[in-house]
Amino acid sequence: MKTTMKKVAAIVMVGAMALAMAACKKSAKKVSVDDFKKACEEVGLTVEDLGGGDGAKEQYEVKNADNTLEVTYVIAEKSDDAKKAYEMATEGIEALEGLGADVKKSSGKLVVSKEDKLYAATVQSGDMFLSISASGADAVKTAKELASKLGI
Repeated sequence: MKTTMKKVAAIVMVGAMALAMAACKKSAKKVSVDDFKKACEEVGLTVEDLGGGDGAKEQYEVKNADNTLEVTYVIAEKSDDAKKAYEMATEGIEALEGLGADVKKSSGKLVVSKEDKLYAATVQSGDMFLSISASGADAVKTAKELASKLGI
């Protein structure tokens, strides 16, 4: 009986560890164009359609009045193009950590924040690339609200 209980406990523990590891490796979720536009409108931002070109099938940009909040959303022609954009956008993150910013990075997703002074989120999933950057209390608040609505 003790041996059976030990085996069951071992199986449960291995299963729990596997689930925990799978959760850590979860890749970023893809945000649809409609969900992106809707979330931006819900937080009071206007989406500008930039069309395609330069490796993008679709490209959208959002800025607030004083340019302290900028959002870029791209559906790339190829997943590799979106991945390259993500890699370029996330280079040099160590410098922000050195300045005391909180950096959270997982597969295809990076979120950087420092109090109400700075917020940046970069996500890549398949052919989608999304980047949010904000500085200053009001812009950071709006950026975090947008990120929350987008599931970032």
